[in-house]
Amino acid sequence: MPGLKVVALISGGKDSFFSILHCRANGHEVVALANLHPAIQNGERSEDIDSYMYQTIGHSIIPLYEQALGLPLYRQEILGGVVDSNKSYASPATTQQSQQDETESLVPLLRKVMAAHPEVNAVSTGAILSDYQRTRVESVAIRLGLVPLSYLWQYPFLPPYTETSLLDDMAAAGQDARIIKVASGGLDDGFLWENVANYRTKTRLVRAMERFGIIGDGAALGEGGEFETLAIDGPWPLWKNSIQTEDDDRMVVAGEAGAASVKIRTARLVPKEPSSDFSYEQLRKPTTLDDKFTALNSRLDEIVEEISTTSDKAAETTEALDQTSGWTTQTTDTCTIISNAMAEGNSAGEQMTNIMTRLVNDYKVNPSSIAFTTILLRSMSEFGAVNLAYGSQFITPNPPARVTIACGSTLPTDTHVSLSVVILHDDIVAQKQGLHVQSRSYWAPANIGPYSQAIVTPSPTSSLPQLIHIAGQIPLDPPTMEFPAQGDLTPEAHFATQAILALQHLWRIAQIMQASHFLGAVAFIAANSTTSTQSRVSAALQSCKLAHQPPVTEEAEDEEDEHFDVWDQRQFGGNSGTNVTSTCRKDIVNTSVPPCFVAEVESLPRDAPIEWASVAIKAFDGAVETKGKHHSSLSRVCLSC
Repeated sequence: MPGLKVVALISGGKDSFFSILHCRANGHEVVALANLHPAIQNGERSEDIDSYMYQTIGHSIIPLYEQALGLPLYRQEILGGVVDSNKSYASPATTQQSQQDETESLVPLLRKVMAAHPEVNAVSTGAILSDYQRTRVESVAIRLGLVPLSYLWQYPFLPPYTETSLLDDMAAAGQDARIIKVASGGLDDGFLWENVANYRTKTRLVRAMERFGIIGDGAALGEGGEFETLAIDGPWPLWKNSIQTEDDDRMVVAGEAGAASVKIRTARLVPKEPSSDFSYEQLRKPTTLDDKFTALNSRLDEIVEEISTTSDKAAETTEALDQTSGWTTQTTDTCTIISNAMAEGNSAGEQMTNIMTRLVNDYKVNPSSIAFTTILLRSMSEFGAVNLAYGSQFITPNPPARVTIACGSTLPTDTHVSLSVVILHDDIVAQKQGLHVQSRSYWAPANIGPYSQAIVTPSPTSSLPQLIHIAGQIPLDPPTMEFPAQGDLTPEAHFATQAILALQHLWRIAQIMQASHFLGAVAFIAANSTTSTQSRVSAALQSCKLAHQPPVTEEAEDEEDEHFDVWDQRQFGGNSGTNVTSTCRKDIVNTSVPPCFVAEVESLPRDAPIEWASVAIKAFDGAVETKGKHHSSLSRVCLSC
């Protein structure tokens, strides 16, 4: 797959520059830099404005990055302020709103870059944990037809599961970013102008955050605004020149509530000698699989062997929708479910338009109140037209989670598409929560359509759990958005590896949404395959079963840590270089394996071999126990999910 042509958004901070390294390591070409800076007010340009979206401290150094990296730099003033302060962001409804919200300053900036570099088709950002920043960049990027790249997204929660893994990787790559501002009670001006990735500085940051009980949530990375950084050097060949300042060129400025910052009077560029100490291939990337699913993948032989011994356990049935009564309605305490909605029309796109029109006009459904949808197509070749008609209805953040499958001739005659929807009641729809990640990262696949990875259905009372509707997940490699190559695996083993990867996507989404239990799972498998249906059914069931088993724990060996640091022990009372608080999210382990169903369908999005979907329960104070045996079912189509 050819690499993308990227414009990198930079603030001067450590993350935006480290993201550039990951863009290069993933085969993309960064062709330009872009930056937003404070506007002149009352004849002066403020050094540090109060912006939720942009870092501006140290902005006077930004022009030097053009020569430091040898890349053209484009800049734009920040106009407006915070109009939409919601965590998730959608494009403003009016021109006046677009002129007032500071997020929209990105639009003319990126258009300026695109005019000068028509080849640009992607934008890079350094978002790590901030939904606020990520969703805003994504909103603008998608509107301009750019692919958003956020390779640092969820970085601390990926292997090796330490909050400082990002700083460790920066140090290993040779990036030098200095702390230019502190704004937390745990940090004082003694941290200023220290290299944030330096071992001693990193250790001090961790200890300072631990004292305030906020370690593990990104505080040691400055994700809560605890500190800001300014990159001054990095590895060749990205950095052609380093930025240097003398002690007399910097002064410490005291701020409010204990904050302090560094004001740089002058800085200069120092040419770097070409070096072979670093290559993009050497940059550490988080492993594709978590520890849990790596262990599961290591049992491929067991899963494949199980295929030959469980083929008689799956009950095969074939069901059609020929006699299905459309527009079936059910009502619960929290939602209304409309199943198998169909409409007349000469094409799938026209029928979907008519379905959505009837939902809005006849059933009085506000699209923003829909939490989950299932789309059944006659042919996946019609998906593009259906997606266009469907997606045009969802203009607010966090559209419904969704499953899309093609069912072929099992749909009624002249029916090209059928839609089922879960609609939240008006009294709880304002409490809806969602996860809508459209950036490429190492975490999980970016959205490839107008849907969210997950939507939480609010509960009418605090004594009842909330349901998490998780969108269908196919086995795409998150950073490349491509399917894993077969290599030297057998077709059966290759399918099993893809089933495990897609299942991990489901797991990661459930974990970030704080799920405690899965109520069940559905594995859709495509009919067009070189392996037998029964073998794929067995592989899916076995993968699901093993994933729900508690991890095997080994007793810790009583051995001296080879990385033990005497200096660290004396200074801080522990070896914080290796004993940093784990950021591994709590696993989801049911008391018993929940029901798992396998449905064979004609085809799946992007010709995927398997797609996992599930509903989970969000963790809450009440006790929830799911009981049930491991079920399997093989059918040609899932009527409603």
